[in-house]
Amino acid sequence: MSSALQNLLILAGIVLIAGLGYYLYTQNQGANLHNTQVNNQASVKTAQSLQRLQEIKSISLDGSFFSDPRFTTLLTFANDVIPEPHGKSNPFVGSN
Repeated sequence: MSSALQNLLILAGIVLIAGLGYYLYTQNQGANLHNTQVNNQASVKTAQSLQRLQEIKSISLDGSFFSDPRFTTLLTFANDVIPEPHGKSNPFVGSN
């Protein structure tokens, strides 16, 4: 190949790579413009979550139920759970 043809191909390759880089850069800039909609949705969801949190914090419970004689005289009929050994001994632990 002659030197002039080789230089021309190298120059065309550089221009092609630069054009591809510019195209990808402008596509990336366009994608960032659509993130505003996502950010708006996120801020709306955050505001809803904060509003629900305030509603939950404003709830007050009356604890007088626990001092009521009808509650304090309740009996449990549950059976006690007796601990049982489970599994088998480790065969890799030496017995001393």
